[in-house]
Amino acid sequence: MKRRKWWVVAAILWMAVIFTFTQVPYSTGENTSDGIQKLLVFLHINGLDHAAVDQLNFLVRKLTHITVFGFLAFLLFKSLEAYRFAYIFSWILTVVYAMTDEYHQSFMPGRTASIKDVFLFDGVGAFLVLLLTYFIVRINKRRRTGASVE
Repeated sequence: MKRRKWWVVAAILWMAVIFTFTQVPYSTGENTSDGIQKLLVFLHINGLDHAAVDQLNFLVRKLTHITVFGFLAFLLFKSLEAYRFAYIFSWILTVVYAMTDEYHQSFMPGRTASIKDVFLFDGVGAFLVLLLTYFIVRINKRRRTGASVE
């Protein structure tokens, strides 16, 4: 019970981090693109045209969505692990939070809201992390009981 409280606190803190990054001006697509350009120059990677940098920017931003909301789903799962349907509730709560984050983002200068981000990246990231968590939990349970792992 006490450990679950820490998972709840961690999930709430992570939501606060997401909320904060949604608000800050340097998390816009344009600023991310500028950061990627500077990193490429620093790493002496030359010869990439604007389209390649745009693709890299898209990839970085969408992988960030997948990672950030996948981690939130994991924290929510750990908070709800003792309950039936913890995986499903964790996914639903993550997607609902992603929707509210996109709505919040729509009020930020230089940012836009996208329902595609919610379902194609945030929801998929949450699903993948929860699926991985499910298999790890299952394997660990079998190891503890001495049953063979298939």
